[in-house]
Amino acid sequence: MTLVPPSTIIAAKRAFLRTTAQAYAATIPTGGVSAVVLAQFAADPWPFVWVGLAALLSPPLSGVSAYLNILGAGIPEDYQAR
Repeated sequence: MTLVPPSTIIAAKRAFLRTTAQAYAATIPTGGVSAVVLAQFAADPWPFVWVGLAALLSPPLSGVSAYLNILGAGIPEDYQAR
């Protein structure tokens, strides 16, 4: 007896990977580091450490949210095989 159908588990895994990858792609900086940022980092590095940590952790948390959403609600209609 399975609580969640195998197709739903596969869809949830795909949602996790896709959402995590998209979130990491959105956090990759598009430009270089400016002199102002370097000067601020030299003066007080801790705010940048927290921002960097958040940038590393938030994409997998978004993926977990997508995974659990599909496990709980099932495969969305738009993702159903036709």
